[in-house]
Amino acid sequence: MIAVDTHVFRVSNRIPLAPGATVDAVADGLARIVPERFKDGAHVWLFRHGRDTCTARRPACPRCLVADLCTWPGKAT
Repeated sequence: MIAVDTHVFRVSNRIPLAPGATVDAVADGLARIVPERFKDGAHVWLFRHGRDTCTARRPACPRCLVADLCTWPGKAT
């Protein structure tokens, strides 16, 4: 199981890696798509990306390493 907090929820929906309307839906989606060998680190990686780059109010889209995957309409490129 991959823990889903507000940062992971936001990133998972914006990229969209595992889109979902609820935390449980995102957690289930991540559990299905994240390879087993990455599951231990996935929460930390997504959390850090959501906290440091893909922030709620002022996302740093120009320095985002996955901006080409992002479908968020408010993308600041």
